[in-house]
Amino acid sequence: METRKILIVDDDISVLEFIVSIFEKYHPNYEIYQTSNSNNAQEIAKKTLPDLIITDWQMPVFSGIELIKQLKNEPSTYNIPIIIATGIMNSSSDLQVALDAGAVDFVTKPFDPVELVARAESAISIAKNHQKSIETKNQELAENTLYLIKNKEFVSKLKALVDDLKKVSKETDTYQKEIINRMGKLISSKVNDDSSERFSIAFYSVHEHFNKNLMKSFPNLTKGDIRLCAFLRLGLSTKDIASLLYQEIDSVKVSRSRLRKKLGLDQCQNLQAFLSAF
Repeated sequence: METRKILIVDDDISVLEFIVSIFEKYHPNYEIYQTSNSNNAQEIAKKTLPDLIITDWQMPVFSGIELIKQLKNEPSTYNIPIIIATGIMNSSSDLQVALDAGAVDFVTKPFDPVELVARAESAISIAKNHQKSIETKNQELAENTLYLIKNKEFVSKLKALVDDLKKVSKETDTYQKEIINRMGKLISSKVNDDSSERFSIAFYSVHEHFNKNLMKSFPNLTKGDIRLCAFLRLGLSTKDIASLLYQEIDSVKVSRSRLRKKLGLDQCQNLQAFLSAF
């Protein structure tokens, strides 16, 4: 059986113990984290990155709704599915408030153990399937981007050959020179197309919140920095990025080094892994 991690948040110790006992009965292999303090829940979530969070609605310090909003504002915990539980706030309008905050489901007290476990399993399964879908799209995006890079490199080489042909063409052969010039212009239009812009459109169709989350944490990043982050998030090499941007490899290396400083990373930290949290 696959091990899952679940964080349970409730200020009522008896309720907390009851929920824990339910999962210990139905899924003894699950790792259960618990806290009666909503103020600690966010830090626990960051450290453990659970597969699911179940939180009470009404709690001291701040409510379950506020906890959800805080977790959704953090890139590392943004995608964790959250179920909110309550014994009082159970109207349809309350449900809408919870869903608008970022909850994926809503359960009422007193709990039916079978229903609670079923809803938890469903929330985890949906989140995992969504993650797999994103990974598949990332792979397709990477493959399409590499094809775009190789195509651009081929066209660039072809243009260089046409430029050489211009130099050796007979000056008296006007028709020949006209054909070569037309070929050169056609190839140039392909070399200078905005491949990086097309990449951006495809990338943000998969990672629509990437820019927002990154700029929230690092507001000093430039448009060029953000674009480089997107390339790195996908795992493109320095050589591939240079080809896509039509830049020298050394220039991209300098940009990467500057980006590390802006992100506060040392040379030992993996850029792609870091950016994957956003």
